Amino acid sequence: MTSSTFLQIKEILDKNNIEYKHLTHEHVHRSEDAAKIRGTNLDEAAKAIILKVEKKDDSGKYFEYIQVVIAGNERIDLKKLRIMFNSKNVALASAEEVLERTGCTIGSVPPFGILFNIPVYMDRSLSEKSQIVFSAGTHNDSIMMKPKDYVKIIKPEIIDIKK
Repeated sequence: MTSSTFLQIKEILDKNNIEYKHLTHEHVHRSEDAAKIRGTNLDEAAKAIILKVEKKDDSGKYFEYIQVVIAGNERIDLKKLRIMFNSKNVALASAEEVLERTGCTIGSVPPFGILFNIPVYMDRSLSEKSQIVFSAGTHNDSIMMKPKDYVKIIKPEIIDIKK
């Protein structure tokens, strides 16, 4: 959604002396289209997906939002996440919930949950790539960097979440 999200990401990367490449491109929504226009492989695309996990406490049910980062060619295994979080309900956040929580529209959300106070979980297979590329808060800006650097600054929990 915003160039301010992009600027926040750039500031974090620069402050931590992280080597990255900023890519600008035409407006895209889907991972497949983004990979094609970026000239990268779909399995290097780091899709950042906001999910809601149903929780319970003494006052009743509530939802906790999390961010899952998975390769563009993979799908999330919601059953694995339900087991991991001991929850009966793990679901994709709606477009309105994503916008409310991140200030970004679906397809432009960066895998920087720290900007939104949302915990981040990264699929192990993506962490083992030589590079990752992701939307940087707009549909026209992407960042390419090494996953080891991403893990160093974001500190996601590395888990097996793909189908």
